[in-house]
Amino acid sequence: MLSPEALYLASLFTGEQSLAEIQAGLERAGSRVPLEKLEELARALEEAGFLETPEILAKVRAAEEALKKGPKPMKLAGVSYPGEAEAFSRYFETFLAVAPEVPEKPAKALLLPHLEPRRVPEVYGATFKALKKTPPPERVLVLGVAHRPIQNPAAALATGFETPLGTLDTDHEALATLDALLGYELFRDPLALLAEHSLEFAAVFLKAIWPEAKILPIAVASHDPQVLDELGQALKLVARDYPFFPVLSVDLSHVGARFGHGPLKAELAQKARERDLGYLKRLSHGAFEEAFGELAEVENDTYIDAFGPGRAAAPLIQGEGQILAYALSPEVDTFSAVGAGALAWY
Repeated sequence: MLSPEALYLASLFTGEQSLAEIQAGLERAGSRVPLEKLEELARALEEAGFLETPEILAKVRAAEEALKKGPKPMKLAGVSYPGEAEAFSRYFETFLAVAPEVPEKPAKALLLPHLEPRRVPEVYGATFKALKKTPPPERVLVLGVAHRPIQNPAAALATGFETPLGTLDTDHEALATLDALLGYELFRDPLALLAEHSLEFAAVFLKAIWPEAKILPIAVASHDPQVLDELGQALKLVARDYPFFPVLSVDLSHVGARFGHGPLKAELAQKARERDLGYLKRLSHGAFEEAFGELAEVENDTYIDAFGPGRAAAPLIQGEGQILAYALSPEVDTFSAVGAGALAWY
């Protein structure tokens, strides 16, 4: 944590001046800051990894190289799901046991949550049942949400994923083809995706359902319709030579005190439910433009994070869909709630 004064001083650490030069500039502006205080602040920032020193950059490069060798380690095992195979299998079966019934036909695409799984087991379970009724594809596109800052509209991991049931491989050739079609580098931010739960949850569950499939893991950060449409068209081109099953790993409304609305009240909860179910219904009927337009009209005031991946996936999804399950999951301790849905297209 930095005070406003320390934050201002840190903003001067651009690498263009020495600490002595920064101190002299402050004195000329009428502020006296001892040089040892600047040195103390610089050391603390460096130790925390907030300064781009040669040592920190070397650590970043080493971590990136280690991740490239893969597979990506399970960062949430033991926290959100069991890391041991037998315990994970029992855990997975529990989701199926509490899930509602789903149509007895194969799906063409799927929307599932990335909320903490134990909070909405019925919603996850419905998606697992739908996938189990679908013939295993050769590869699965997972469009998740980037929860950490990335430098480009989207980012991908080229490495495989460790799961409790073994490694889930990525399709390097398909990802390289997508990278060549985009106007930005798709693999620029691997460390930002190291603990990305919108990809990790999907990966561990897909390994349990389709153990031989490969994954195309992509986290989407942009909310720019034009940029997302370009990503969607590039994915459509990739699908010609590398057919895949599209999965959207997204949550819906984020409402309440934690998200800036004030403590959750009945009216806000009802608004979130109506927004979420209306959005899912429009997506299920293929009315993507209408769904996105309505979110834009209200400035997405319940913070549905399914917009980016949904818009990018729109060119890929054909056919009518069906809402399989929905829940507005409360966060009682933060006076908030998050919406989670399951939707399959047939």
